[in-house]
Amino acid sequence: MALDFVAGCIGGSVGIIAGHPLDTLKVHIQSGRGSALECTKALLKGGTLSTVYRGVWAPLGGIAAVNAIVFGAYGNTRRALPNPDSLTTHAAAGASAGLMQSVICAPVELVKTRQQLATAGEGMPKGAWAGARHILRIGGFKALFRGLSITAARDSPAFAIYFTSYEVMTRGNQSALRVFTAGGVAGALSWVLLYPIDVVKSRIQGDTIGRYVGAWDCFLKSIQSEGWRCMGRGLGAVTLRAFVSNGACFSAVVWTERAWQHFTPDTAVKKLVQAAAISDAVLHEPDYICDM
Repeated sequence: MALDFVAGCIGGSVGIIAGHPLDTLKVHIQSGRGSALECTKALLKGGTLSTVYRGVWAPLGGIAAVNAIVFGAYGNTRRALPNPDSLTTHAAAGASAGLMQSVICAPVELVKTRQQLATAGEGMPKGAWAGARHILRIGGFKALFRGLSITAARDSPAFAIYFTSYEVMTRGNQSALRVFTAGGVAGALSWVLLYPIDVVKSRIQGDTIGRYVGAWDCFLKSIQSEGWRCMGRGLGAVTLRAFVSNGACFSAVVWTERAWQHFTPDTAVKKLVQAAAISDAVLHEPDYICDM
């Protein structure tokens, strides 16, 4: 449905803008560039937000396609299954949406990660398309999809958790506060439970020197060199970012859906009919009412 696409695009864009600074912090911490405090100081050293928003154009550039797939696949899959309102259906629809969107999300996140980790003199351009062309020129088409399998392994279960938990928390109550809180908790929950997979994904996609052969190799080498704690590095930043970003995303989605329903032709026609009925009733009221 067109509504799924529009709401997804608006919600996703709002969520990215709200949460990108914390996402940049997360990537730096995951890549072993220091503690949360050290990375925060380094990112804010210049006194501007340009560093923390580095790489934001890559996810914004792909957000239309990504959210069209996520909300479109989720909505259509849920409506196609026998019991659209059951929690099992919400989980299945979320899993299929996550699997499908990972195909676009993987190259988008690759460009974003490379730009977030880039330092002066590395030659990584700032724009989303420029960054993608740079990676294609150096490593070819395969290099742009590095980390696809690990992205799919993260996103499919994550979206099952995401949509199901949000549905549980908002059934019977879709007030603004409940929507924001439920969206934030759903986003944070889906990240926390699958965070080690995201750490491996970030390391693979940020690897420009061929340190890792694949996801399992990255996991083993990371544990051997840094211990198990590296798989939880940056969890605080990502939890906060997920809550803010997804709370904003779902709030924007619900607002868009309500605005859409308010201004659709059917709604407008109904309002005109109601207005005409009221007007007609007033014109034909008995004269004694006006004399009261």
